[in-house]
Amino acid sequence: MHSSKMWVWQQTEGLRWLQCQLLSDWPHAFGCRQIHPHQPPRLAAQLQLPPDRAVWGHQVHGPDWIWADEVELTSTPDHSMLPEPSSETREVAITRPQVDAVIARQGSDSAWVCTADCVPILVASQRWVAAIHAGWRGTAANILPNVLQQFAQAGIPVEQIRIAIGPAISGAVYQVSAEVAEQILQTLPSSAAAHSALLDDPHPGKVRLDLRQVHQAQAQTHGIPPEHIALSPHCTLSQPQDFFSYRRDGSLKDEQGRHCVQWSGIGLRA
Repeated sequence: MHSSKMWVWQQTEGLRWLQCQLLSDWPHAFGCRQIHPHQPPRLAAQLQLPPDRAVWGHQVHGPDWIWADEVELTSTPDHSMLPEPSSETREVAITRPQVDAVIARQGSDSAWVCTADCVPILVASQRWVAAIHAGWRGTAANILPNVLQQFAQAGIPVEQIRIAIGPAISGAVYQVSAEVAEQILQTLPSSAAAHSALLDDPHPGKVRLDLRQVHQAQAQTHGIPPEHIALSPHCTLSQPQDFFSYRRDGSLKDEQGRHCVQWSGIGLRA
């Protein structure tokens, strides 16, 4: 489902983020550059989720995931996380696990990932939610199907799952080698839907690839109904006013050495 009407900008207290109407029953956000340099606890608070239960990993472009409630959170004061300092405001200080997806299944946990051209994917059901970071390596390694397999093993019907595929570099401008595209397309059955993610490129040995459409096809192969999948129309490379882009800007760090990324996340309410 690729409709701009389904994606709505939200703004409050200097923060701006996208929400997808398909996930209107869950507190969630797809971030943009206006959130920088704040981390997930600040945005979780805006979603009325506990800042100290916002969980994310150290992303390594792999296929692995972790349960949010199995990450040991140690709270330390950080009064910069909210506009008005509060002794109850906490920044999470932990050694983060090397994973590219977080599944939340307890209380008011929320799951978060960061991106700057890669694809942020939020998965929702009434029992569990998940946040996934998927670049081409993670996509080729089946990061989304790996997460969906956990939902299936828990007995969560595919009809109850909703998936929002957020702002990422679009197929029109994402150039990859033919070998990379082949690795990714091997995750899908041979079909017109799979190859619709490919576009021609004028350079020999190169193609344009829409990772968002690949994830849509992976989800449908897993049994998710097409009407339960939403694709963002926003391109990180083509919208510099809204998004950071590694392909466009190169190394993304601000003057303080902080990474410039979009944070996206989804939560459960107790």
